[in-house]
Parts: sequence; C-alpha cells; structure tokens
Amino acid sequence: MNAHYGYSKSPKVKHPEMNDVKAGDPLLVVRFTEEDLEKLQQRVLEKKMEELFEEPSTYEDEEDD
Repeated sequence: MNAHYGYSKSPKVKHPEMNDVKAGDPLLVVRFTEEDLEKLQQRVLEKKMEELFEEPSTYEDEEDD
C-alpha cells in the first residue's frame, strides 16, 4: 500500500488553505476512545440486524405442495 503521510509541498493543484502547511505535517488526526469504538461496533451490529430483517425471506416465496 502506498500511503503518504503529510502534505506534498509541490502538488499539481495547490489549495490556498494549504499554503502554511509544511511538508510532512499531518493533515488530520482522529483519536477514538475505547467507548467510542464500542458504540460504533454496536451501531454497526444494529444496522446489520435491521438490514437482515428488511430483506425478504427466501422462504416466503416458496409454495407448499
């Protein structure tokens, strides 16, 4: 994987808000607490369950013989 940390001082297109950013400066840092990660995992599981029950059952279309 080719990850690039920071900002290139010679980009092809330069945004004016990036003029004061030095090469190698991080652009964004996000820190998650353990509680944040647990809440996120819970939300993901809830969404998966919602989607699971929203899909039509494969058994509903079967006819009894």
